[in-house]
Amino acid sequence: MYNSSCWAAPKSVLEKLDIAHRRHLRSILNYKYPHRISNKILYKRCNAEPLSVRVAHSRWRMLGHVLRGPTDGPAYSSLIFAVNTLQLQGRRGRPQSNLFSLILQDLSVRKFSLNDLNDLKYLTLIAQDRAHWRSLQIV
Repeated sequence: MYNSSCWAAPKSVLEKLDIAHRRHLRSILNYKYPHRISNKILYKRCNAEPLSVRVAHSRWRMLGHVLRGPTDGPAYSSLIFAVNTLQLQGRRGRPQSNLFSLILQDLSVRKFSLNDLNDLKYLTLIAQDRAHWRSLQIV
C-alpha cells in the first residue's frame, strides 16, 4: 500500500479498511452467504494479514528510517520540533489524531517514551541496530 507509513487514519477507518479487505478475500475464495469462515482462518488460508497491521508495520519502519537518517534533515528536524512542543498547551477540544500521536502510541505499546530530546536520542541509538529495531515490531 503506497505511502501507508504516513497515514494518520483513526481506528474506525482502519477497521473499515480491514472489513473491505476481508470482503475481497472472501470473494476471491468464492465464499458466499450461507458459507461461513472465521477471519483468522480466512487470513491463514489466503496467507495474508490485516491491512491495519501492515500500516502499523510500515509506520514503524518509517520511524526507524527517520531516526537513522541525517539529524539535520527535514524529517528528523520536524520530529525534534514535535518533541519540543509536547509540553506546550494545545488547543481546546478533542485532541486530533495525527502521525506524531500515532507514533507515540506505537512507542508506548513497546514500552518506550518520547517526552524529551534525551528519549529521542535513546531511540536514535536503538534504531541504528536494524535487526534489533525490526525485532521490536509487534506481530
